[in-house]
Amino acid sequence: MVDRPYIIISCTMSIDGRLASKDRYSQLSCPSDKRRQHILRSEVDAVLVGAETVRIDNPKLTLKYAHGKNPIRVIISNSLRFNVNNTIFTTPPPTIVYTSKLNEESSEKKQIIQALIQKGVEIRYVNDMSICSIMRDLYITKNVKKIMVEGGGTTIWNFIKENCFDEIRITISPRIFGNGISFAQGEGFTGSSAPRLQLVNVKLCECGQEVHIIYRKISN
Repeated sequence: MVDRPYIIISCTMSIDGRLASKDRYSQLSCPSDKRRQHILRSEVDAVLVGAETVRIDNPKLTLKYAHGKNPIRVIISNSLRFNVNNTIFTTPPPTIVYTSKLNEESSEKKQIIQALIQKGVEIRYVNDMSICSIMRDLYITKNVKKIMVEGGGTTIWNFIKENCFDEIRITISPRIFGNGISFAQGEGFTGSSAPRLQLVNVKLCECGQEVHIIYRKISN
């Protein structure tokens, strides 16, 4: 029985698998790739990023290069270390922040929580901060049937580690960083336990310099 959204991990990375360089530079997409990303945003109910992406990139996560309805924006954060004036908190559409139930009664976090609520942000407190649990809550309480995960590396790793995804869509940009933020920034799998994927499509980008690849998770 389906009890979570259909989950698409989508990103653009360098040839050596980096979302960003060691100085956090991450502007890898050509105009055609940006349009492709925004078309996907227009087709999902929600778009999700980790807290570090909000802190470093200050994304808007709205539609600019495609038409349609802006998806709900979702952030996962245990620390709640945010600048409340970040774009994602000060412009429509709605933003939801998932955080630990322990923060609800935390005097240390009270000020930031109140500031976010005043900005119209919905704070959802959960006992279980696992990705699968949060996805179930989005499905049940917000009717999110399809979600796009845009990063960053640690967040993507957590989705893959918990086997909580359906597709991975990657654009390969002709850059080599050598260091920086990995596509899946985590402790890693052993070789025998690494998930296997099914190749669905490979396409040369309209710019002629990038390659867009779609993989689907192979069901266990």
